[in-house]
Amino acid sequence: MKLVEKIAETLKEGYICDSCLGRICSELLSGFSNKERGKILRIFLAFLIDSGEKIEVDTSNFHGIKFRNVKLEIKEPEKCKICKNFFLEEIDEIAKRIVKEIKGIEFKTFLIGSIPTDEMMNEEEKLYEKIGIDFVEPIKSEINRELGKRVEKLTGKIFSTENPDLTIIVNLKTGKIKKEIRSLFVYGKYKKLVRGIPQSKWSCPKCKGKGCVDCKGTGKLYPTSIQEIIEKPFLKATKAKKSAFHASGREDIDARCLDGRPFVIEIVKPLKRKIDLKKIEKEINKSKKVKVSGLKFVDRSVVVKLKSEKSDKTYLVEVEFEKEIDKEKLKELKKLEGQTILQKTPLRVIHRRADKTRKRIVKKISWKILSKKKCLFKIRAQSGLYIKELISGDEGRTTPNISELISNKPKKIKLDVIKIHK
Repeated sequence: MKLVEKIAETLKEGYICDSCLGRICSELLSGFSNKERGKILRIFLAFLIDSGEKIEVDTSNFHGIKFRNVKLEIKEPEKCKICKNFFLEEIDEIAKRIVKEIKGIEFKTFLIGSIPTDEMMNEEEKLYEKIGIDFVEPIKSEINRELGKRVEKLTGKIFSTENPDLTIIVNLKTGKIKKEIRSLFVYGKYKKLVRGIPQSKWSCPKCKGKGCVDCKGTGKLYPTSIQEIIEKPFLKATKAKKSAFHASGREDIDARCLDGRPFVIEIVKPLKRKIDLKKIEKEINKSKKVKVSGLKFVDRSVVVKLKSEKSDKTYLVEVEFEKEIDKEKLKELKKLEGQTILQKTPLRVIHRRADKTRKRIVKKISWKILSKKKCLFKIRAQSGLYIKELISGDEGRTTPNISELISNKPKKIKLDVIKIHK
């Protein structure tokens, strides 16, 4: 179908506004809005009709155009058959509503999305079935772009399709405006200076965080966590309500981490994005339990990299054994260096992790006897090796193990991560 035939077919039944008319050749020429294209096409067809060509159209589409050579009974236009005068009467008001809805949210870039009415979509589909889809643009795309232009003008912010700070969804069916604020990601390293706190929040399994007798109404298994200590000044500064914590591995609750463990804290739906990381770092470091360093803004991709990192760790482990330590048998432990350790999922975590056998290597081991029954071990191990089980044997689930090699069972184990190797 030739372009002139497409124009005529579009204007044949009912009034079509300039924007909806211009979309039929949106992919032709650059530097024009669809509204400008539509006006040009309408006038072009009027020229043809005034020159004597017989073209069947709804004359309301020529309202305001003065013909010189033909006499046409020009009807008063009704609402646009496709958009129902959205581009003529509603779009500016919706743009103002959007600006009102996003007041108080700090952002640099934004994106507009929309859900057109069923009537808009159906009428457009009927038209494109008749004239084809060469050179056309969907109405949804134009709504998004034109709303974006207006919101840009009203706010001074930048309309962007690449990782925007704020996404606004306009539902034309319901009239509702939904806001999706992009999370803020901050990278850093933490040290855990005390035992007895988990890395992230542990909700009470009985009440699922609602609060019950078992958790004394807190909704948590532990009073605090590394995540909660770090998130507190972030939530205050960004006026957000929650965070997600992503780290490169984790230490046991009763273990300390005396070297910086990389982490990313994700601030969910922040109302403020311009925050002073140095000030926040100082605030966090007032804690006697956790210290952080090297805070910097990153994007979501860093979380993926962090989760995939597999770093060797060096541990200091103070072990109190049931019997007196046999110095000669300790020499057997050198056999562990370079040895592949077979570990089934430890009994203490099997309720929340898959039961499988892991192969990990002990890179280096040394020791110092502290008393008749106490020994301090320094162990460098491949990422993922369970150190407590390397010592205890975990009822035969870890082989070989220290307990078996020295014929002595551990009574108490105190564990510290002292180095996370790059």
